[in-house]
Amino acid sequence: MARYLAVFASLNQVALVTRALHCEEVYVEMLRTPRCFSHSGCSFALRCRIEELAILEQVCRKCRIEPGGVFEDAEESSIGPDNVLLDE
Repeated sequence: MARYLAVFASLNQVALVTRALHCEEVYVEMLRTPRCFSHSGCSFALRCRIEELAILEQVCRKCRIEPGGVFEDAEESSIGPDNVLLDE
């Protein structure tokens, strides 16, 4: 099962998106962004399944929060630049 990481600049952004996702009955895992995906080394990510990705993107637009990128989960595949799905 493919899983993805949506990277956000702050814990506050992750909290807002997570709350909005809970209203949609979508439950995701929050974690520190792996260093290979984080530009500053201090961001947070939400881990979701492929079926939840479209809802996550809709919620982000509604909250006016842009993720720093959406990547394939490192646990599912090798880490590298080819794993970028959405890079804003």
